[in-house]
Amino acid sequence: MIASVCVAAFPLSKSGVLKGRKATTYHLCGDYKRKEPEESGAVPGNEWLVVDGNIITSSCPKTAHEVAFQLLEMLTTKEKAHKVREAMGF
Repeated sequence: MIASVCVAAFPLSKSGVLKGRKATTYHLCGDYKRKEPEESGAVPGNEWLVVDGNIITSSCPKTAHEVAFQLLEMLTTKEKAHKVREAMGF
């Protein structure tokens, strides 16, 4: 599994990992940064968080906790991730 927050999708796209996969990245300042992964073959997603198979990408630092909860759910179960989310006050 691979998880990235904000512009951490850039090295993933440069490595070819996102080729043909839906992904998102930094969305502010007119979305100009969302074009960079597309240039390496990623399929652009406009959502805050995108899950494509075993890869999670997100649009800005604000989404970091959601990436963590999504990854936890993928590694364990939805129920366990929900319990941790509640225990952390989310």
